[in-house]
Amino acid sequence: MNADRAVRLSVCVPVYGVERFIGDCARSLFSQSLWDGVEFLFVDDASPDGSIDVLGRVLAEYPGRTRQVRILRHPANRGLAAARRTAIDAARGEWLLHVDSDDLLLPGALARLLARAEEVPAADLIFGSYFASDDPADEAVRRYGVRAPRMERLRLLRTLVSQSHRVANRTWGVLIRRTLCTERGIYPVEGIDFAEDYAVMPRLVHAAREVAAADGPVYGYRLANAGSYMKRLDARAADQYVAANRVVTDYLKGQPDYDLVRDSAMLGRLNIAKWILKRGLRPEEWDRRLFYDGDRPTRLLHRIYAAALECEIPLLARAAGVAANLAG
Repeated sequence: MNADRAVRLSVCVPVYGVERFIGDCARSLFSQSLWDGVEFLFVDDASPDGSIDVLGRVLAEYPGRTRQVRILRHPANRGLAAARRTAIDAARGEWLLHVDSDDLLLPGALARLLARAEEVPAADLIFGSYFASDDPADEAVRRYGVRAPRMERLRLLRTLVSQSHRVANRTWGVLIRRTLCTERGIYPVEGIDFAEDYAVMPRLVHAAREVAAADGPVYGYRLANAGSYMKRLDARAADQYVAANRVVTDYLKGQPDYDLVRDSAMLGRLNIAKWILKRGLRPEEWDRRLFYDGDRPTRLLHRIYAAALECEIPLLARAAGVAANLAG
């Protein structure tokens, strides 16, 4: 593990306020069947609790893994996106795999993902299926949950950009070729922690040559962590969601094939406005930032959806949104 060429896969784990969960997460990583060519990068984002102490105790249970583990530290808390960026910058592997420290990997996940990457050498992203549970460490409640997307790249891109949530924008549980970050410049954006995955994944899919899916579930996602970014449903979260949309929109508008995703991008803005309305906030307060470039809906169903949102009646907006999303 001393030479960069020996590292095939860098597993990247941000750590902040997860003392209750990181033990299960670390055990799921260190007990993987794949040993050769793997490094584990934990980023202590100035965690205020005993998360790193717990990690150290678990690592002591797996002495053979010690040389594969690096703990990187932020002197002050910088947020999820910055922690992911720190891990990416330090990574040496050909592939990256993000794992959130309150989640876990299923047995054999690393081997299964890398095997699929070898089967589809042109793929730059390998999606794994996952299940969601209040306690993913409890085998009794595990179930085959959400299948990895099996669709061609452009269709997947349109789905992710539209924010229809037919496919989750998630960086965790996805094998990512590191050169998409280092050579194409696609990184998490510091300061965008809510909707951080949305700010990244459409850009990764656009830049990828091909995408593929591994067989079977590889990841356990924890639903019950009240401290997670996805539990924040306030105005600050809305600000970050809108900022993530601008990152994605600016990127896509700079690409020669933008016309292929223009309608999906517009639908994504409208769906974000509906998300804001559903949480008791007023979409008009974010309208200027969502439509900062002057673009307005052109498709009939999109115009109807926009008009319903302007009325700020949630049921009307929901009905118009269902029609617009069904039409694509």
